[in-house]
Amino acid sequence: MTYALLQTSMTTPPVEALQRAFRSSDSLSAADAVFVADDAFGILARDLPADEAQNIAASLANENVRVDLVAEGDLPRLPDAQSFSSVQVTPDCLRLFNALEAATDIPYKGVRLLAVGYDRHVVRFEIIFGDAVLRFHTTLDTLHFHHNPEFNGRSPGENLVLLVRRIRQLSPHAILNRGAATLCSGAPMEHIEDFVSYPRTSAFFEEMIWLLWRARRSDTEASTETT
Repeated sequence: MTYALLQTSMTTPPVEALQRAFRSSDSLSAADAVFVADDAFGILARDLPADEAQNIAASLANENVRVDLVAEGDLPRLPDAQSFSSVQVTPDCLRLFNALEAATDIPYKGVRLLAVGYDRHVVRFEIIFGDAVLRFHTTLDTLHFHHNPEFNGRSPGENLVLLVRRIRQLSPHAILNRGAATLCSGAPMEHIEDFVSYPRTSAFFEEMIWLLWRARRSDTEASTETT
């Protein structure tokens, strides 16, 4: 069994603390510390043997950097993404259309996670439904808004900001990744790439996994308290 090291918050761990902790690892080296710190969006390392994960966690604890050891098998798995190219916000559901204009209706109460991020190549927009049951994906350069006349006359970036805010209003319990939260908190509607940037695509996806894992753990703890 292998383990992942998960952050307890989105605070970036000090590079020096990571360098000292990685000296006890065969999988990571002190030279990896800068990359890991830059890529710290919830998951510091994955697929570590139990003893290495425990040693790194203990070393980081001595530096006042808390991490959770989680078995790889206990982490949420992102399902294969279904692409959508246009969207319609209706009073009852979010209607997603694929390239052939076939529609899928998503109840707002089932929207679990909204994620927006620019990975230096494209602006990604992802919607997770249920407990990582369904995943829908699009990019800003392929997304159209012709099913929503009220979005006419704006730039694609402005439309995406409005769309994310609208879905958030209709799905108030949905989790937001850092990018989506920034757009919902009043970020400028132009040049959204400057406000939702991630160093790598892997960081964007690992943050999604981390958020889903935290939500799943919170649900479990709440269920335990009520029984």
